Amino acid sequence: MSGLSDSIQTIKGIGPKKSVYYKKLGIESLSDALQYFPREYELRGAVRPVSSIQEGMDVSLCLEFNSSPRVNRRGKGFSITVLKGHDDTGRVECIWFNQPYRGALYKQNHKYFVMGKAEKRPSGMQIQNPIVEDYDEAYHRQERRLPVYRLTNGLTQRDLRHLTEEALKRIPDGDEEENPGLDACLSKKYGFPKRTEAYRNIHYPANEDKLKEARRRLAFEEFLSLLTAVKYIRNQIKCNGKGIPISIPQKKLDGFLRSLPFRLTDSQSKVLNEVLDDLSGGKVMNRLIQGDVGSGKTVIAAAALFVAASAGYQGVMMAPTEILAKQHLETLSRMMENTGIRLGLLVGSMKDPEKKEEKEALASGNIDILLGTHAVIREDVEFHNLGLVITDEQHRFGVRQRAMLQYKGTVPHILVMSATPIPRTLAHIFHGDLDLSVIDALPPGRIPIRTYHVPAAYRERIYRFVRKYAEQGSQSYVVCPLVEESGKKDLNSAAEVFEELSHGYLSGIRMGLLHGRLKPQEKEDVMEAFAAGRIQVLVSTTVIEVGVNVPNAVIMVIEDADRFGLAQLHQLRGRVGRGDKPSFCILVSDQKDEKTIARMKALVDSADGFEIAERDLELRGPGDFYGIRQHGIPEFRIANPLKDHALLELARKAADEIADHPEDNRYRAFIEKSVEKLNKTPDGITMA
Repeated sequence: MSGLSDSIQTIKGIGPKKSVYYKKLGIESLSDALQYFPREYELRGAVRPVSSIQEGMDVSLCLEFNSSPRVNRRGKGFSITVLKGHDDTGRVECIWFNQPYRGALYKQNHKYFVMGKAEKRPSGMQIQNPIVEDYDEAYHRQERRLPVYRLTNGLTQRDLRHLTEEALKRIPDGDEEENPGLDACLSKKYGFPKRTEAYRNIHYPANEDKLKEARRRLAFEEFLSLLTAVKYIRNQIKCNGKGIPISIPQKKLDGFLRSLPFRLTDSQSKVLNEVLDDLSGGKVMNRLIQGDVGSGKTVIAAAALFVAASAGYQGVMMAPTEILAKQHLETLSRMMENTGIRLGLLVGSMKDPEKKEEKEALASGNIDILLGTHAVIREDVEFHNLGLVITDEQHRFGVRQRAMLQYKGTVPHILVMSATPIPRTLAHIFHGDLDLSVIDALPPGRIPIRTYHVPAAYRERIYRFVRKYAEQGSQSYVVCPLVEESGKKDLNSAAEVFEELSHGYLSGIRMGLLHGRLKPQEKEDVMEAFAAGRIQVLVSTTVIEVGVNVPNAVIMVIEDADRFGLAQLHQLRGRVGRGDKPSFCILVSDQKDEKTIARMKALVDSADGFEIAERDLELRGPGDFYGIRQHGIPEFRIANPLKDHALLELARKAADEIADHPEDNRYRAFIEKSVEKLNKTPDGITMA
């Protein structure tokens, strides 16, 4: 939008220092400000006369203060400031607690807008801690809804309101829309207000109907942007050529499956058949396997890689961490033993001569299956005959990374695995560029993880329990929401807990500390030490959410558990219970509000990640559950996929129309922006 790309520092009163606070909220440009939607509204009634006040009413008044303020001090650190105001119909008393400066703020014989709740006292009507601002007759004489925004330290509601008011004024006349053709099309076809009108009414709604219209338009566009991007990318992948038809060596595959120390579950067999149909069908496979923690996704990946290698094609499997890539190598090496299939590893920490040797073997076809991290998508990594690409933990790899891997082969098949429990009702929305398979049953014999929700008063008992198991040779995780002291004394940081435990309840126990501020190699070293058993208790932030398989870890303690989403707690719980010993998850929280208790109970009562994800979405809302920081999935600012079913379906139809006609000038800019917003336009995917 012309003019709205300007920095917020072009607004009077916002300098470099204050802009830092806005940046914490994701606001750097005027456009960002307009897209920072209110979380609720404060209703300010029209100004009424003092004589009409009744006890308990929320009132808006126009007052003058002509008396001197009175400050009553009652003991150390406590004061009451009293100021009498009046209009033509009567008097009212305004009082503030512990705000003695209030008396010097207001001029005599000057009109002020005063808002608050009226209370009856022996001295007459009184308003405690009222909002006071200069009276503007045109502004204050009618009822208004004022936006209430999420704040950060250093900013007030007045700051945010000033910014959004000024940003709205900067919308240029005559060139209101960023994409006039698309906007006119949407307005005409679906009856939506223009985007600029929607912005005005979402921040400062004229009435309830205008607010609903604005929200509907902006929610529709959020859905439309996401669905257009995934549909366009899916179309591009399909247009890049036919897939490699890989013939299934059924006898070899049967022998491979018989050699495994377990039988596939019915659910695993169903998903494997879907994958095999894709590989042999002549179309490019783009499939997501979604399965709960421990559901057995790796064996499906191994079988697919075995089929590709047996048919003469190379396969690559990319993991989010080096240690997980190494663990996949160990697992697949055992599975592929005596098959003649050659495996390789490529990770960032390898020495240059080792990397060179692996790359040469890969390029010459002497490696059939490569395991690695982001290192495998570097430009100098060449494959001899790439047929299958598998990425582990989908939410750590976006469209861009998948596409970069795909373009290393002649349109190879792509298989994506994710243990992130996304509700079934939303999976097709967020993974619209992928076909979906779900492993919906755990392998038999898995020992359920006993989950408890306890208050912080149990801490000594908890860590004596951890110590007991450590002395018996088992391992434990302790997860905290913060790294260091942040001024929130009610939270336990990982660094603090590590110090307290290592010098207290767990003194003498081998402990490790893991958090996001460590260098990548330091993280790998700590996790490797824990996996090898050299660390008995690992104190960590959520960086272990995607971690390694440590069957000897049997206890997961989560401090301040109310600070995490249920889906995230379930992921963390899945770090234990991977061996043949009873395992425990202990949720520590002192929060007693109904919603927190309901969330903790949902986790205690259920081990089904998909059921938990549905409950989390219901209790917390899509913006919280699908926040970018947590899962890497686009965050909805205003839309709600569960409640806006009709709007979502409308957006799906519109997205199909737009994505299928990228040559249309009305749509071109919107497609480009939507793809970039999703995950930046990937290398090799260009506008047609």
